Amino acid sequence: MSSSPQIVICGPTASGKSSAALRLAEHLPVEIVSADSRQIYRGMDVGTAKPTTQERDAVPHHLIDVIDPDETFSAFRFAKMARKAISSIHTRGNTPILVGGTGFYIKALLGGLPLGETPPDPQVRARLLAQLETQGLYALVEQLRTIDPSRAASIDAQNPRRVLRALEIAIVQSKKVKNQDTRFNQTNLQAHVFGLSVEPQILRDRISARVVHMYAGGLLEEAASLRKSGYDNDLTSMSGIGYREALACLDGKLSYDEASEQTATRTRQYARRQRTWFRHQLSVQWLPAKDLNETAKCLIE
Repeated sequence: MSSSPQIVICGPTASGKSSAALRLAEHLPVEIVSADSRQIYRGMDVGTAKPTTQERDAVPHHLIDVIDPDETFSAFRFAKMARKAISSIHTRGNTPILVGGTGFYIKALLGGLPLGETPPDPQVRARLLAQLETQGLYALVEQLRTIDPSRAASIDAQNPRRVLRALEIAIVQSKKVKNQDTRFNQTNLQAHVFGLSVEPQILRDRISARVVHMYAGGLLEEAASLRKSGYDNDLTSMSGIGYREALACLDGKLSYDEASEQTATRTRQYARRQRTWFRHQLSVQWLPAKDLNETAKCLIE
């Protein structure tokens, strides 16, 4: 059985990807494979805008709630799990749809990246920490852009932890001899990659509305519950958009309004990085997201 998705729906956060996939499910027997690096975490529902229980009951979803917030995850592991899920979907006679905004995951699955687990390298990490201390974060970001521009475009360039790890991986992998074993063999997967295009102001409004909904829907309570469960602020998952601000609000460092506004600002910045990444790293057929009925028809055709 094939392990390639037949349809990929990508685009920036809040562009309507999940809604388009669910609309498509009204016309085709589909199952959704999530390509979202935040929705993989168990217990992080409100802040990652996971599909609702009703939506997941109506259409099977995969690769959601697969690890705890203190576990590590990689594009390599994602691609392996996604291929297994997609093969299983094919055996049931259904259509797998890959849906998400984590471009690095999507490109990994489609065979466009050299992959392999990259364990921590203490020597490289120590050198990078020294550079961070003496040269600052911007210098490390520029170094990452030089070595691995696609990886640089996919991360939060204001998050020192993520920049350090991404640069460490890029340096270690650049030293390896690139051979066929570092790639998945299927590098020519026949997937139809569609991106949802949204006018900038409309996307800004959608992001603002989503953030308001998250805070009203219990983001602070969710962050408090995660902390009570023993998940520290310095975890990658807990420093993600929304959770960092919610924790700062709980600690009295930000007011409710400040936390909400900073979450919206970081989300808008992330959406801009996503748009840039998709336009430069994948061959995407862009569709207007303003009319999901028409978008669904295009996807079916």
